[in-house]
Amino acid sequence: MKRLLILPALVVGTWLSACDAGTTADQPIANAEEDILAQERAGLDRWAAGDPVGYAHSAAADVTYFDDIAAADRIDGIEAWRSYLSTLEIPPHSYEIIDPRVQVYGDTGILTLHFHGLGPEGEVLSRWKATSVYRYAAGDWHTVHAHWSVIKEP
Repeated sequence: MKRLLILPALVVGTWLSACDAGTTADQPIANAEEDILAQERAGLDRWAAGDPVGYAHSAAADVTYFDDIAAADRIDGIEAWRSYLSTLEIPPHSYEIIDPRVQVYGDTGILTLHFHGLGPEGEVLSRWKATSVYRYAAGDWHTVHAHWSVIKEP
């Protein structure tokens, strides 16, 4: 009789410990949307301060990137992306993020937004649309892909 009780106790004990084992695909990562948007803002703050390489501050080693400036071909890897960003001359400016949306799927987050680069009087000098894909690893969100495109006038 004692043997029969041990098996259910082991099954229940294993199940209870698995319930508290950490984040899974079925269990949302706390504050994911806010954390992803904060990571993006931190990179854009550096960009707007005239430090384009700073935009890649949260990038994963295997990041990929496209844009409408000179990265028409995909850029692969953090070092290649930093090298590319270092060729850009970005004057200090202010900006606004318009209509950001974060969608989270387990350890993956997708951020879409419109970016307006602003002049000294608050006038919109450039309009972009962007998608950044993030992966949660080692307790933080890391950019694994970004794609920026200029919004063309109709």
